[in-house]
Amino acid sequence: MFKLKPLLPILTACMVAAAALTLPAAPAVASSIPDYPFVHVTGSNFRIEMPDIATLDFQVVAADADPAAARAVIDARMAEVRELMRKLSIEEDDMQVREVRQSVRKERNADGAPVYELSCDVHIRLRNTANWPALGGGLLGKPNLDSFAADFDLSTMDQVNDEMVAAAIADARRRAEVMAAAGGRRLGPMMAATPDALKKLGTTLGLERDEFRVERRARAPSNQRAADIDRETFVMVQLLKLRQSVDIVFRLENGAPAKARPSKKP
Repeated sequence: MFKLKPLLPILTACMVAAAALTLPAAPAVASSIPDYPFVHVTGSNFRIEMPDIATLDFQVVAADADPAAARAVIDARMAEVRELMRKLSIEEDDMQVREVRQSVRKERNADGAPVYELSCDVHIRLRNTANWPALGGGLLGKPNLDSFAADFDLSTMDQVNDEMVAAAIADARRRAEVMAAAGGRRLGPMMAATPDALKKLGTTLGLERDEFRVERRARAPSNQRAADIDRETFVMVQLLKLRQSVDIVFRLENGAPAKARPSKKP
């Protein structure tokens, strides 16, 4: 008797293949390349601006075997900070102070008693960088103040950003026109454009922090210990070095019609 069992896998495969041939073809995957002649270019614009606003961040830290004594030191230092702000006509609302945190240090006193460390973060917004040397220089070097970081910015940054985007697009168009002309084409309309995030190219200190988020800021040393900061450099208002780039796709049109060649004489 003839047995079909050994042939079942082969028959099944043939049936599946036959069924697949009767199915409609799947649609082709759309191409990410435009279906017209185009040129893709990058344009950019660079500026150096003098900032007019700034922020300063630092920590107030005190340690003692008695937490109450450490808290008294923090309160005394914060009173000094507020007094300096008052002298510089900086509003109290321009300072934010986070709640005081308490922890126990690994090292202990000579008598084995624990050492408590209390700290709080302070953020000061400066609406006029003319006060920066007095504010930064007045706080740097004070006891119990540490982990300094400064940011500089422009109050008109949105306007500057718009101007830089327009200038970067003009630069891209110029580059595209050169390429189109070299290829015997005319530059058509802009079909797509994507701006990159506005970037800072470093500061006078050559330092970076948190690579370009809204990164239009120049930053002083990020969270450095007060003892490691050069005072003369720290109190300088740092220039903003900004670069804006755009990626653009332009359509290419046919070039000007070629002149008719004179017919050859018979």
